[in-house]
Amino acid sequence: MGLGPATPRDRTEQGILDVVFAEGGPVTRVDIAARTGLSKPTVNAAVRRLERAGLLAAAGLQTGRQGRIATFFEIAATAGAVVAVELNPSVIRVAVSDLLGREVTRQEFAPPRSPDDVAHRLHQVVVEAGDRAQRGNTPLRAVAISVAKPVDPRTLAVIELPDTPYPEGLIQPAEILASRIAAPLLVDNDVNLAALGERYNGVAADVANFAFLYVGAGLGMSLVVDGELVRGSRGLAGEIGYLPSRADATGERHGLARAVSGLGLGPRRRDAWFADTVAEARTLLRAAETGDRTALNAVAEAGRALGEAATAICSIIDPELIVLGGPVGTDPLLLSEIERTLSALAPAPTPVVASSLGDSAPLQGALELARRHARENL
Repeated sequence: MGLGPATPRDRTEQGILDVVFAEGGPVTRVDIAARTGLSKPTVNAAVRRLERAGLLAAAGLQTGRQGRIATFFEIAATAGAVVAVELNPSVIRVAVSDLLGREVTRQEFAPPRSPDDVAHRLHQVVVEAGDRAQRGNTPLRAVAISVAKPVDPRTLAVIELPDTPYPEGLIQPAEILASRIAAPLLVDNDVNLAALGERYNGVAADVANFAFLYVGAGLGMSLVVDGELVRGSRGLAGEIGYLPSRADATGERHGLARAVSGLGLGPRRRDAWFADTVAEARTLLRAAETGDRTALNAVAEAGRALGEAATAICSIIDPELIVLGGPVGTDPLLLSEIERTLSALAPAPTPVVASSLGDSAPLQGALELARRHARENL
């Protein structure tokens, strides 16, 4: 497969790379010197080393100015590639990108229902993506895997929780791929990665404090505080399905998830398949949109239960924004009810908006995670 990451660069070279990455486009050595405070001879020598290492490449000449003609430099196509995989109960998505995200190729596969088959497909798509990068003489710098389960940030182990029977959660990507790839492996929860996607490419761009609320066949929330994801000591931060809810009369564990599913927006039977559950929820939402009174009441009750949970989050972290995502969460009726509940109960007004990335949010977040890791470890 692709080569592993290069030895970490010295501070001078890393500083120059940081400038080029921040610019996102061609930059001259004069510009680099001005932004880093380094002397021109130091910049010239470091740029030559980075060119020889295949990390920088000349990108044309600067014209239209008096004096010497300057050469533009940009991140070379050979600097590296990253791979992102989203393991989702309804689809497996794969993307390969360069380190700036300029070239992205995507593929989708129907997901196998057997954990062994999911593991085999994961191994297959990552190896194939790495082989393609190698054929292009491009080292593979990082692989990021998104899973619909909590992930221990210390061990990258996927955590199995009660009432979350998704088959892809039964496999361990770190175990499957660790001996098969030389590049660093990153594994994270899909809701966390969806928040990263929105943070850098979506409605939460430049928002330092926000919560991403996922509503689909399951419930989840990711928290970004001071620009950083809050994963918790065991990766369980944001498992809001376990919050008690007054909408659940049983008083048992998993109260919020039980309440929302009982109203028709989540798995009502243990053997429900993700796509079946989402289809049922969408049927309920369509009925509500046509004015069906029973459906409208169910959506209103579910929205209030979710809004109460969001209120608790607002009371704890005081986010600037609540982003709703997932195959069910962006529905306008549900969003309106959550917003109405927050307005009535939260300590201060908190805007509620729908995800702008939709189903692509976890994959885009995984790509962003991989690219940022690669850039920091060239």
